[in-house]
Amino acid sequence: MQEGTRSEVVRRLRSVEGHVRGVEKMVEEGDVTYADIVQQTSAIFSAIRRINTVLLKDFVEERAGRDGASAEMIKDLVKAIDRVTK
Repeated sequence: MQEGTRSEVVRRLRSVEGHVRGVEKMVEEGDVTYADIVQQTSAIFSAIRRINTVLLKDFVEERAGRDGASAEMIKDLVKAIDRVTK
């Protein structure tokens, strides 16, 4: 894993962790609607999907580069990942 990706993934994971703790607190306090909880858990799922996208793009860049793919091919693959994961 590239160092920049590692830092970004750790940062995003910590953010997700904080968000989960916030939702846990909302549930424990009990003054929250189902819709509020679902909205927050949906945001957590989205954040995790973004982490997966970052990891997948890093994998493609690292592996394709190591296997001799051209910069143009890597760029096209990363664009394809962006289109599919949005």
